[in-house]
Amino acid sequence: MRATAKYWTVFTAGAALYALGAMPASASVEVSSKPTQNMSCTSGVCTPTAKKAVLNVADLTTMLANGDTTVKTNVTAQDVEIDAALSWGSAHKLILDSYHSIAFNRPVKASNGGGLTVTTNDGADGGNYRFFGKGAVRFGNLNSSLIINSAQFTLVNGIRQIEKLAHTTQGAQYVALARNIDASGYADGTLPFGFAAFEGLGNAISNLTIHSSADNANVGLFDKVTGTIRDLNILNADIAGTGEGAGVGGIAGVVLQGSILYCSVTGRISADGSLATAGGLAGANEGAIIGAHSDASVSLASNGASLGGLVGWNFSEDRSQSNESIADSYATGAVTGGDNVDIGGLVGFNRGGTISNSYSAGQVSGGMSDYIGGLAGENYGSGASIYSSYATGAISGGSGALVGGLIGRDDVQAGISNSYWDLDTSGISDPSQGAGNVPNDPGITGLSDAQLKSGLPSGFDKKVWKQSSDINNGYPYLIDNPPPK
Repeated sequence: MRATAKYWTVFTAGAALYALGAMPASASVEVSSKPTQNMSCTSGVCTPTAKKAVLNVADLTTMLANGDTTVKTNVTAQDVEIDAALSWGSAHKLILDSYHSIAFNRPVKASNGGGLTVTTNDGADGGNYRFFGKGAVRFGNLNSSLIINSAQFTLVNGIRQIEKLAHTTQGAQYVALARNIDASGYADGTLPFGFAAFEGLGNAISNLTIHSSADNANVGLFDKVTGTIRDLNILNADIAGTGEGAGVGGIAGVVLQGSILYCSVTGRISADGSLATAGGLAGANEGAIIGAHSDASVSLASNGASLGGLVGWNFSEDRSQSNESIADSYATGAVTGGDNVDIGGLVGFNRGGTISNSYSAGQVSGGMSDYIGGLAGENYGSGASIYSSYATGAISGGSGALVGGLIGRDDVQAGISNSYWDLDTSGISDPSQGAGNVPNDPGITGLSDAQLKSGLPSGFDKKVWKQSSDINNGYPYLIDNPPPK
């Protein structure tokens, strides 16, 4: 086990605000350009009369011009899918009241004070709302009302507004990003996470540059996440921490019993101090990261602690009081480390945490005396588990490094199941070298590139994973976290 960084503090926060269920699959109300059918609209309330129903987007816009409008699903058609761009210029409110889930596949924009209320899971277990593809919600007026599952959100449209609220809300406020913002020129550094929840609404913060040379600093958009961040995209980031013990990530330096849900990062993440950690999304995770992905390149100089394409350190001190986990997530950026570092395509050091239904595809390279794995550099501690996951990136290391197709060093030798690496693309062609230190480590299997593309591997749930020759280069992909088209 590598030496630990100095900055972690045990912090207990409330459970995640939102349910994490699967998205619409069949019976639903589709808001689209198709003619309205199987819908009953009376007194501003539209409900489905059959399992497959359509509400024409122009009809909905007309109703919003004349008053508040509710789209309410029921046990017949349980979900709502926004499949056409929707905008309205009145001050009226759109209420999406779903029996189960809501999928935003196209942009929704409220101008001139128009509001939005989102309610999910009225009558079914596992309801949620998600943003896919071009889906996002935007507001032209910051005084507009946004209510999500009974929580009232404050709207912001600039990095300075986020900064001001972060310093003044004392962790009690719900904040949402009203539009895409360009953070070019912002130079004040990492923000404290002063919110109960920060909702990105499928929008992006682009060109964020944060550099810190402070020791034991948490470096990222936010420092220590103790609530929920979700549906936020960080584009073309340049995040760097050069101090000793720094934790560096695109979204946060460290997640402390909070949650990061359905977020993404592109750009460059780097650390250059001893005992530092770096990850595309977060330097360290002591909470839950679900449905996330990173395409950022991530690097860590020699004598750092851990380096991962998504998270540097997935950490649990007390499994009875926490749920340190990474699920339904992936990383595709290059991961490059110096000497004496734990390096993984997804996670550098999985200490007692869980990695499930996840994959890594970026090149992974390190130096001397490293632990280097396609998915995780090191797997250590009671409760550490990896299942239904895989790695395809090219892997290389220097003299004395422990290099494995999936894990560099497995100190547990239990808790791994249905996990794979690509024998061809990884450069690790020995089928016994799933872990660098344990020949034929149980639960790890090497597959040829053709095998990995020919069908879902054994143990992969068809409700979670899909495969298509024209998606994700033919490799398995996550249904609720598909790669960008």
